[in-house]
Amino acid sequence: MKIVCPVCNTSYNIPSNKIPQGKRAVATCKKCGGKIVIEPSGETKPDYSSQTEPVSKPEISSVPKPPPSTETETGEFQFIAESSEFKGYAGFWKRFVAAIIDGFILMIVGLIIGGFISFVAGAGALGNVAGIIIGWLYFALMESSSKQGTLGKMALGIKVTDLSGNAISFGKATGRHFSKIISTIILLVGYIMVAFTAKKQGLHDMIAGCLVVNRG
Repeated sequence: MKIVCPVCNTSYNIPSNKIPQGKRAVATCKKCGGKIVIEPSGETKPDYSSQTEPVSKPEISSVPKPPPSTETETGEFQFIAESSEFKGYAGFWKRFVAAIIDGFILMIVGLIIGGFISFVAGAGALGNVAGIIIGWLYFALMESSSKQGTLGKMALGIKVTDLSGNAISFGKATGRHFSKIISTIILLVGYIMVAFTAKKQGLHDMIAGCLVVNRG
């Protein structure tokens, strides 16, 4: 499928199977940074939603403008399918509070189950292993479920999706969970990235190919 950036007129040849079908999708032009909005019908149009001021009317100038670009490029795009219920990416502070709620829940559950195992088996290490397994299953099962999020995320009205806005699998949720180890050992920079990246992704989100978005 050929798509054209409405801002600089650069065209791209993208395989049709790489573009979400039946949903509104958005990509960023690699040349000018403009947003290419692809409607379900295949029509492309500019997206001014991120502008803080209304678009001014074009000024009449006697200076001739350069001809539009006719360059055709190829390459991979990451599309986010946007349904009518898409409410944007979840910000840093929402995710931070959700993480605190989840951490508190896991702490209580871990103390109960880990303490019980340690009391019965008499081995503290076994309780630690149980805590790791509980944390993994809590995040992986809930984020791959129909709820698409943990109790903390549900409380803050956010959910986890893949790059096309769909629910993620248990395997992808598992990969995202254990990728948090990398985000943690680099002095939490992987988490801080949420505040600065365009799609509010942490390093573990990028590794797993996931997004955290607001619920519709």
